[in-house]
Amino acid sequence: MASKARERARQHKLKRLADKRLNYPNTVIGYWKEAMRERIEQTRKLAGFKVRRGDCHSHSTYSDGIGTVPEIAGWVEKAGLDFFFLTDHQTVRQKVECVNYRNMWWGQEPGTQHHHLGILGLDRKYAVKHDLVKDYNAVIALGAFPFIPHPKGWFPNRRYTKKQIDALDLLGDDFTMELINGANNIFDCFDITDEWAVALWDEHLCQGKTVRGMGNTDAHLPQAIGDVWNGVFVDRLTKNNVLASLWAGHFFASDAPFVNLWCGRSQMGDVLTRKKGTSVEVRYECVDSLGLQRVRVVADGKVVRDLWPKHDQIVKGSYKMRFRGGNSYIRIECFARDNRKAFANPIYIRE
Repeated sequence: MASKARERARQHKLKRLADKRLNYPNTVIGYWKEAMRERIEQTRKLAGFKVRRGDCHSHSTYSDGIGTVPEIAGWVEKAGLDFFFLTDHQTVRQKVECVNYRNMWWGQEPGTQHHHLGILGLDRKYAVKHDLVKDYNAVIALGAFPFIPHPKGWFPNRRYTKKQIDALDLLGDDFTMELINGANNIFDCFDITDEWAVALWDEHLCQGKTVRGMGNTDAHLPQAIGDVWNGVFVDRLTKNNVLASLWAGHFFASDAPFVNLWCGRSQMGDVLTRKKGTSVEVRYECVDSLGLQRVRVVADGKVVRDLWPKHDQIVKGSYKMRFRGGNSYIRIECFARDNRKAFANPIYIRE
C-alpha cells in the first residue's frame, strides 16, 4: 500500500510539473504584460491628449501564426489595446471569429511583387496581381488602407535587396510603411531592421513625399501582441474612424511613450501651406510614466534639437524654423528611461 501511495504522489508531482512547464511561461509573460499595461495607463493619465492604442499587423492559425483567435483576444486584453487588426496571409477567413470580440477587426497580408502588402478595411480576400504599384493602387480604389510591412526586412536575418528597397520609389509621393516591425521579437520589438526603416523613412520624407510611419508587432506568437502599437487620435473608437486617422497620419508608432505634435489647429500628419521665408513654430508633448531620457526634433532629415531630460515624465516644448520653400517636414521622437521609444508622424510644410 505504501508503494502505491508513493507512486500516486510521484505521478501527481509529475503532472503538476508538466502543467507548470506548459503554463508558467505564459504566467511570466503575463506578469510583464500587466506591468507594461499599468505603466501605459499611468502615462495615459499624465498625457494632455487622448490616444487609442492598436496593433495593425498580426497572424493566427488561419495562416502561419500559432495562436487561435480566442487566444489572441486574451493577449490583446492583457496588453490593454483598444483595437486590433488580425491580418492573416492571403485570407480573411479569420473574420468569422473576429466578429465575436469587440474592436477586433480583420485585415490581410498577401505577397506581391518585391514586398508583402498589408491591407486594412477590406472585407473580402484581395486577389493579388503580383505588381506592387497596381496592387497598392487597386487596394486604395477598393476603399481600403494599404501599407508596406517591414520595408527593410525583419529579425533575425531577413534582409531585403536594394531592388526591393528601391521599389518603394515606384509608389509615388504618398504611401504608408512600417517603422517598427516586431516579427520574431518579444518584449522589445526595435531591432536593426527597424533602425534602418526609420532612416529609410527620412530618406523618402526628404524627397518631399508624404509617408506615414506605423508600428506593429507582426505577431505570429500571440504573447508578443501589444509590444509595439500605433497611438491613434480618434474621439470615438470605430473601425472607420481609426482608418480615417491612419489615412490622415494622425497617429504615432510606439512601444511605451506617448507623443503629440501640433501647430495651431494642425496636428501630426497634416500639411501646412506657407510662403518661403515664413516662420513655422510647432509644439510637442512627450509623456512616459517611467520617465524620459531623450527627446529629438527632426527637420528635413536632421536632428535640430536634442534634449536630455532628467527622467521627467512629461516634456513639453516648441521648435521654430524658417521655411526655406519647397517641401519640408518636422517630426518628433522620444525615448523613455528604459529606451522604449515613440515616433510621431510629421507635420508637412509646403509652398
